[in-house]
Amino acid sequence: MYFSSKTDLWMSIIIWLSAFLLIVPPVFYPDFGVWMTPELLNKQWIKIVVLFPIGFCLMWVWFKTGYTIENNFIKIKYGPFKKYIRIDEINSIRKTKNPFTAPALSMYRIEINYGKYDTIQVSPKELNLFVDELQKKNSRIQIKNH
Repeated sequence: MYFSSKTDLWMSIIIWLSAFLLIVPPVFYPDFGVWMTPELLNKQWIKIVVLFPIGFCLMWVWFKTGYTIENNFIKIKYGPFKKYIRIDEINSIRKTKNPFTAPALSMYRIEINYGKYDTIQVSPKELNLFVDELQKKNSRIQIKNH
């Protein structure tokens, strides 16, 4: 079962604006930002080669962040990155608003504690359904603040 990531407005603005500024100016406005780049980066093709992939990765993260529960695993996709977590290794789940980096596009997240000391934060749009699906596969999962 696939769960897309919940998105926050501020995160949407940051990702889309950053991607736009990294992709469009180097391609269509070659003199944009010349005053702030060293002489080496004044070549348009170098700007495109350096900045376009970063903007592309931001868009990839935006469109391809989600979580799939299948068999006994959670597959977490965050743009080009993937992580697999065994559901039977999950110890507990709790709500959090931790602002640090996570494969999530929202501040409204759940923290999954698994293995001995491992944690990861995700932000599925259908949070309750996501947690219910995990509990169906592992009834020992402790739910904290939920």
